[in-house]
Amino acid sequence: MRVLFDTSVIVPALVDQLSRHPSCFETYICYSSGDNNGFCSTHCLAECYAVLSALPLPRRITTEEARQLIKESVLGRLEIISLDQNDYIEAIAAVAKRGLASGIVYDALHVMAARKASCSRIYTQNLDHFRPLCPPEILLSAP
Repeated sequence: MRVLFDTSVIVPALVDQLSRHPSCFETYICYSSGDNNGFCSTHCLAECYAVLSALPLPRRITTEEARQLIKESVLGRLEIISLDQNDYIEAIAAVAKRGLASGIVYDALHVMAARKASCSRIYTQNLDHFRPLCPPEILLSAP
């Protein structure tokens, strides 16, 4: 199965201090190995770094640790889908057409990457954000 991971699943999969770590970690390992192919967008890399380096945890993740986690646990496991200018324009058009504003455009970029990679599923903790954007051929799931 070809699966795209949203930042909301990758970050808790990597950080054992977060409450959703067990389910996200299990899903991440399962769907990024074996017969499954895991993907994320280039935009997701930046989101992961931003979140990892700013999490208010008892033991904070340093910027270098965030970079290393992405290098080893994301780049080492997932295929990264690059988005081009046309993908960004299409994502903006998709949210504008639906009257959706603000940060939902970033979720539209993840959907664009899933379509580009021919994914059959997106794993996210933000199902309500993705529902209005996701085509029927891509199943939305939460870990």
